[in-house]
Amino acid sequence: MPIGLAIASILALFVSFWALNIARDPSVWRLWWMDLLGVLDVDSNRDQRRSQERQMSFICFTLFLLLLSTGLSGAFWTVDLVRDHKRDKTRFERAEESSNREIEKVKSQPQRIAR
Repeated sequence: MPIGLAIASILALFVSFWALNIARDPSVWRLWWMDLLGVLDVDSNRDQRRSQERQMSFICFTLFLLLLSTGLSGAFWTVDLVRDHKRDKTRFERAEESSNREIEKVKSQPQRIAR
């Protein structure tokens, strides 16, 4: 089952909406980020701060779109894989699976050393 893909999709969607939240109000998140890094922002004027906030907003909105498309794509493929696992197999697919099981059984047997 595609559990890893489902978890990655959920995480990508969560992070994408968090990036959208940052893009909506970059001034608060800019201050939070600078506090996290321990940077005291006393030298920048208002124009520089606005420029930094616009850049942060643009990058976060771009990340939102990228992660949203990744999460939705992962969710689609997860649903597709689950549907594929649950459907009835054709006669050819059943024969192929049984052949693969027999091959694996033969490969897993210990090999004799011929003398």
